[in-house]
Amino acid sequence: MSNKRDQLSPRRKPSQERSRDRVERILDATAELLAELPVDKITTAAIAEKAGVPIGSVYQYFPNKLAVLAQLARRVMEKVDLQTASLITEDFGVLPWDQAIDRAIDATMQGYAEQPGYVQLLLSIRPTPEFGAITDESNERVAAMLALHPALQSVIPPDRIGLVTRSAIRAVNSLQDWALSVDDPGIANEIISEMKTLLKGYLAVYMEPNGRRAE
Repeated sequence: MSNKRDQLSPRRKPSQERSRDRVERILDATAELLAELPVDKITTAAIAEKAGVPIGSVYQYFPNKLAVLAQLARRVMEKVDLQTASLITEDFGVLPWDQAIDRAIDATMQGYAEQPGYVQLLLSIRPTPEFGAITDESNERVAAMLALHPALQSVIPPDRIGLVTRSAIRAVNSLQDWALSVDDPGIANEIISEMKTLLKGYLAVYMEPNGRRAE
């Protein structure tokens, strides 16, 4: 019997460029529909029509609508995660670490906000247990990239750096989702400010010369 995670996985990965292009068109069409319609109004038929492909092409790669949405969420998270990691690599060691954190958070929030339909996707399906694994993948990916940075490795003990970076990313994740989901830009900016305070306050225990390190 297939489990719920199986229902959110693609049937198969496209191997040829033409197939990859078709899958990207399906995901692009889904993102456009999310910006126009509630999730419950979107169907695989609507996705196929928007993408300009036969509905059989959708089912060739995805077992259902949720699997399409899941793959779209993965694509968005992977793209933003890589952008954030690139910025962290560029800024850490050049800027003061707290300024580097601010820039990384700003870039992450902007990256998500610029993705068509992502906020609707977030509000509708990301909080569900079935999508928890996708969020976990993103959290683990960013934490692992952060843990590889020499600026952190120089001050955080090797046996703690994985736990520290994973804790940091998971702590700010809920604030990130909250900021993306509110309609008032002023409130969103206040939440982002608190996110920065939370992350910098936690990492300061390790990064600041006079900070108290956890035993």
